[in-house]
Amino acid sequence: MASHPDPRLSSEAYRQELVRDGQRRFAEWHQAYQHHCQQYRTSQIKTPTLPSSISSEAYRQKLVRDGQRRFEEWHQNFLDYQRKFLTEINQ
Repeated sequence: MASHPDPRLSSEAYRQELVRDGQRRFAEWHQAYQHHCQQYRTSQIKTPTLPSSISSEAYRQKLVRDGQRRFEEWHQNFLDYQRKFLTEINQ
């Protein structure tokens, strides 16, 4: 999308165009995210087994750390996407 609106567009029409563009970009991102999640789920189909030498509390902590790591990866990807989006709309 151009950084300067078409002078023939009203501000409301331009706002609506920006909203549609934002919705399109979100839909693209969300579709890619869902695809990534599906790939991850299929790669994790085998059920992890709990080793007998580890306590349930240690295993819980391990799962918490893994969840935090995955969230941080996702959040970094989101921030990168957001930064790219903001750079594109400010050009």
